[in-house]
Amino acid sequence: MSLSSHFFKLVRLLRQENRRHLRELEADRVDFKRRQKEMELSLEMARRKRLLEMEFELERIKRQQQTDLEQLESKLDQDLRDYQRYLKAVDDLQDQIRQSFTHAPDVIVLTIHHHAKQLLDQMWSTDDLHERLQREREFVKFLTTVYEDTLQSQPGDSQPLLPRRALKLILNNP
Repeated sequence: MSLSSHFFKLVRLLRQENRRHLRELEADRVDFKRRQKEMELSLEMARRKRLLEMEFELERIKRQQQTDLEQLESKLDQDLRDYQRYLKAVDDLQDQIRQSFTHAPDVIVLTIHHHAKQLLDQMWSTDDLHERLQREREFVKFLTTVYEDTLQSQPGDSQPLLPRRALKLILNNP
């Protein structure tokens, strides 16, 4: 064989090897692209799944918050109605004091009324349960004392001119 035939044979072998190598590279490239698409698709599906989970959780939180808000509004409405009833009772007590102690100066009646409202406000505004119960006891004690004073002032032999026990409680209350 001649040198030129060896050369052509070598070139042909190199070309065949090069084509085989290019086919392998192309197959690897196609496989890489396929795996890349699969990964992108998998990531997109995972992202969508997570997005749906987050949307579901957000809706659950919104519903829970809405329920909590409605319950709080209902409780506040009830608290407001209760407070208004208490205020009306304190106002009625003022009228009862005026009827029972007809000679008592207005400033005394207003002071007793104001003190009852202050006790009510203190009781109502505290968040601490122990303190609230303590304030409630003070409020009830004061109202009971005023009521007993009005009962003692009913027409009879000796009618007091002032609700002395209620005034004494006010003076002794810091």
